[in-house]
Amino acid sequence: MVIERPATPRRRTPRGQGRVKLVEAAGQLFAERSVSGTSLQSIADQLGATKAAVYHQFASKEEIVIAVAEPVIGRLRLIADAAEVLSAEPARAAVIRGLVDLALDHGGTAAVLRRDPTMAQILDSHRPYREQLERIDALLLGPSPTTQRRIALAFAGGGIMTIGAPGLDGPVDEVRAGLIATMTRALDTDD
Repeated sequence: MVIERPATPRRRTPRGQGRVKLVEAAGQLFAERSVSGTSLQSIADQLGATKAAVYHQFASKEEIVIAVAEPVIGRLRLIADAAEVLSAEPARAAVIRGLVDLALDHGGTAAVLRRDPTMAQILDSHRPYREQLERIDALLLGPSPTTQRRIALAFAGGGIMTIGAPGLDGPVDEVRAGLIATMTRALDTDD
């Protein structure tokens, strides 16, 4: 005689939390393996779910990439909004501080955004991301930027990407102050 146990009700993740967990898992995998090195199946495996469950939340990998980047895009928007009401020099200083804080707060994600070629390609075609970068660039470069100023911005922006790199260990306040000072000096070009 087989005794049947009553079916254990399946625990459901509260509405919206499944999507949040999926984005967190994808972000972690993107940082570890790159976007192109992360399959939808590997995201599902990380969650202990099926690939169909991933597709239930997002129609494509590109949508997941954008969802992973959304907190950074939102933060860029806030940085630009706050700086655009200031005059030129205070605005530039506010943007530099904002970008350094963003990189420190979202180091892994912020770095992956530009270092991962697949993510960069997806985001470069995502209008809300491009718009925020254009606003930030305008605040840092000023009107009619020279080639020298554009080079300085590329250099300074590349430095922000090193957050989390070996050798940058140290007290957060010290790293923050060093990044702000270095980025400010890099952008203080006399053209």
